[in-house]
Amino acid sequence: MKYFQYQNVIAYTIDGTAINLTNIAERAKITARLNQHTRVMYDYVIADEQRPDTVALIAYGDVKYTWLILLMNNIFSLYDWPLTTREFTDFLISKYGSISASKSGTPTYYTAAGLRVDEITHGLLATAQQGEVLSPYEQEERDNEDKRRIRLVPSKFLSGIEQTLKTLYR
Repeated sequence: MKYFQYQNVIAYTIDGTAINLTNIAERAKITARLNQHTRVMYDYVIADEQRPDTVALIAYGDVKYTWLILLMNNIFSLYDWPLTTREFTDFLISKYGSISASKSGTPTYYTAAGLRVDEITHGLLATAQQGEVLSPYEQEERDNEDKRRIRLVPSKFLSGIEQTLKTLYR
């Protein structure tokens, strides 16, 4: 199912040219309805090199459900998707100059409760309140790995979701 096929179209005229655009603001309608399925969703860990379409193929047997994976996990761009090992290495080198520089750069400080703080605040905390201190490499790795954990709707709900789309956008 194509996500946009049932959504309303808005006609615009720009510089005398008529164009029709899908009303992407309607995303909120389907998101609210899909959130009814959050209790039945299950965890999925994205493997290295997997793309949204390959996850849809594995989970649902068809790439046409890629939109569902993205929508249910609030993934708006590929920056919200985990980098592959190669992309991660390239990213670190681009951002820090080298892998070794990313391991020795300015660290990120946390409280014991998991809140990010600056170095001065971290130093002023009692030892029991101080949390982790992560190198840029460790922080970037954690951020990328956090993106690997997504939630999927069981395939038995796909027909109901498709029906909801059809009726919601009429």
